[in-house]
Amino acid sequence: MKNKKQNSQQPIVKLEKATRFDSHKNKGLTTQQVAQRQKEGLVNFATEKKTKSIGQIIFSNIFTFFNLIYLSIATILTIFGLVQECFFMIVIVLNTAIAIFQQIRSKKTLDKLNFVTVPTATVVRDGQEISIPSTEVVLDDIIIYSTGNQISCDSVVLDGSVEVNESMLTGESDAVVKKKGTELFAGSFIVAGKCHARVNKVGKYNYVEGLSARAKVYEKPRSELLRSLKGILIFVGIIILPMLFFLWQSNAKANGFDWTQPTFGNPAFLTTLRLTAGSIISMVPVGPLLLTSIALAKSVVSLAKHKTLVQELYCIEMLARVNCLCLDKTGTLTDGTMKVVDVVDLRTTAEHYTLREIMGSFLSAQNDDNMTSRALKSHFGCPKQPVLKSTAMLAFSSQRKLSATTFGIHGTYILGAPEFILKTKDRRVDEFYKRFAKEGLRVLLLAHSPNAIFKNELPSVRKPVCIIVIEDHVRKEAPETIQWFKDHGVNVKIISGDNPQTVSAIAIRTGVEGADKYISLEGLTNLEVQKAALEYNVFGRVSPDQKALLVKTLRSKGKTVAMTGDGVNDILAMKEADCPIAMASGADAARNVSHLVLMDDNFASMPAVVREGRQVVNNIQNSTSMYYMKTWYIIFINLLLIVANFGFGMSLASPYTSNQILMLEMVVVGVSTFFLALQPNTDLLKGHFLPNLLRRCIPFSLTFILMTVAVYLLKLTNVIEMDVASVGAVTELSTIVSIAYTFCGLWALYYLCKPFDKKWKTLLFVCISLVTVSGIGALYYAGQNELFGLSPIYSILNTEQTLLLIVIVMASWFVMAGLVYLTQKRNKPKKEVLK
Repeated sequence: MKNKKQNSQQPIVKLEKATRFDSHKNKGLTTQQVAQRQKEGLVNFATEKKTKSIGQIIFSNIFTFFNLIYLSIATILTIFGLVQECFFMIVIVLNTAIAIFQQIRSKKTLDKLNFVTVPTATVVRDGQEISIPSTEVVLDDIIIYSTGNQISCDSVVLDGSVEVNESMLTGESDAVVKKKGTELFAGSFIVAGKCHARVNKVGKYNYVEGLSARAKVYEKPRSELLRSLKGILIFVGIIILPMLFFLWQSNAKANGFDWTQPTFGNPAFLTTLRLTAGSIISMVPVGPLLLTSIALAKSVVSLAKHKTLVQELYCIEMLARVNCLCLDKTGTLTDGTMKVVDVVDLRTTAEHYTLREIMGSFLSAQNDDNMTSRALKSHFGCPKQPVLKSTAMLAFSSQRKLSATTFGIHGTYILGAPEFILKTKDRRVDEFYKRFAKEGLRVLLLAHSPNAIFKNELPSVRKPVCIIVIEDHVRKEAPETIQWFKDHGVNVKIISGDNPQTVSAIAIRTGVEGADKYISLEGLTNLEVQKAALEYNVFGRVSPDQKALLVKTLRSKGKTVAMTGDGVNDILAMKEADCPIAMASGADAARNVSHLVLMDDNFASMPAVVREGRQVVNNIQNSTSMYYMKTWYIIFINLLLIVANFGFGMSLASPYTSNQILMLEMVVVGVSTFFLALQPNTDLLKGHFLPNLLRRCIPFSLTFILMTVAVYLLKLTNVIEMDVASVGAVTELSTIVSIAYTFCGLWALYYLCKPFDKKWKTLLFVCISLVTVSGIGALYYAGQNELFGLSPIYSILNTEQTLLLIVIVMASWFVMAGLVYLTQKRNKPKKEVLK
């Protein structure tokens, strides 16, 4: 608790005035010195934004623009004694309460997972190496950095040598060698090597804090869903005030009210107020944004059950759109439990040292802790006192595909991919290499040179010593997982730094489509890589820059790309992907640029993750159409009434009050969309959100418009007698329109529930029953002057008007069916062929 408070405060002592500690690399700071730094506030404060507080969640959900409009309308209605017209607030309160509940639940789940994945740093204190959260690092701490670590504070190298990728700061992806006395910058990450460094700056003093947000953070998910929803709300927000003015004037004219008359107790004023409020309330699409928040928050909780941490909420939308999944071989198709299965000694003369002694000394000098190193250490050992002493070292990097160590007069040993070590082909090495690679085994070559490493340059003379064959165990669930993606329209591509034959053999075993056709990207130009991106599904000998280029090319060709990664060699590609996914056990830097983290490192959980994304976004698209169908309808009807009244001198009032469409709002839209949002749906999301939404809404909205216009025309042409404006607001016309409108909403729900199963039939039956019973009850109540202090919401209809209502309701069914058919026929998607 103490550290949490401390990390949020500002430094008490300025950095330039602090007394510096010359801490030794093997001893570090003492407990007393750390306490002093904490007291001074010279701690590496967390500056990144975490999840919202509970107070912020409550505030942001209650005090929205449209909630304030609703509250203002309810306040005005209450002031003028129309409390019975405020039932619409029940829907608003329930929606807001559910959104707050789900978001708080989601926040608590995220906080628990974030606690597990908090970035850590290995520091030396009181002579002991300990792991602490990076936010608890203090000025002058000694930090040990190794491959895959993200640098948490600006530091100075004291001992060792590392290669650093500073692309997040400079935009340049080439690794920079950092030796003793050089500075490491927070935000960059280690791609090779190991070093001890002293913290030179913390918190706001770090160099990264002075950069623009563009330079220091990765790109947020490109959410079309969020952009479209906000765009619609902005549009409605812009037109709502002028429309409110003209609607008021229109309804006032129809009811014979002007401002020379008194307001309190004036029936004409109260009727104008009720009708205008009803039209404005119906027009505001507040539900979709709340529904989206609820669905996404629920999705976060659901994904957490699948041991998946969501770091960017709207990346769930990207999951729904993913049609191309890029995977690394190691750790995804395979489980990373490598073991050495064969060693072929290529030496033709007797040597002073055995292979075990050479490899043990080599591994001891490199001191790597990746999966390959663990397998090698398990087979050859890694003695604390090796027989050969290292005098120079070059750590492994994904770019050069090898590592090397010089042992003084004994020369230099080089370990890595054979084609990257040998300048010219060796027949024996080539034969073994091809044979083992075809079996899906990984082949490493150990070579020797009598010369030493000089200025990070390897000697050119190299002689094969031995071939080491490593087996990487294929996950038993991998074939089933790959098959799921194939069945659901997702193209799987394997991108690996290993030999393409090895990668192909494993891809064939797991069922990757087109796995027998593979390519090595070694030595290819950018243009050749771009051409290969769509022609192949298996890529070998891929450099980090080429991985990024492959992903970028796929996206430029219209693919929505998810990229899984766990190492520093994956980071550049992950930054290019629409949805980067990291393994929890992977490098810190990989987790930091990801939108999703697989907490159990299990590739088999990916189908559940993609399934969740598709369900959420497909259902948001379906359910929000129930809200927007009435938004477009009421905007169009309001415009027609304004034009008719001011352009043609008519006196037409708005069609209904807020209470008259309460059943539509609460049952047909409110209840049904809640269940629609939870409907299983694994269809690949195609097209764009707004056009898809309009295609769903247009048949419904157009049916409502035709139905309403027909009733007005029948009145205006005197075909059927009915009141169109009445002091008290409840008229025959408003009764017919509001009841027909509610049943039209049921017809729309019918089409959105298809294809039917038992639960959707039950939902539809319940909604129809509630609407029918409440409609009959309301019509009966219309015969009473007043009940429980409430005025009737419907007017009594005569036989002719009742028959008209029945005809309108039935006709709307056939009109909607025809419009839905035409829309579906016109927009029937063509079968997509995924390469």
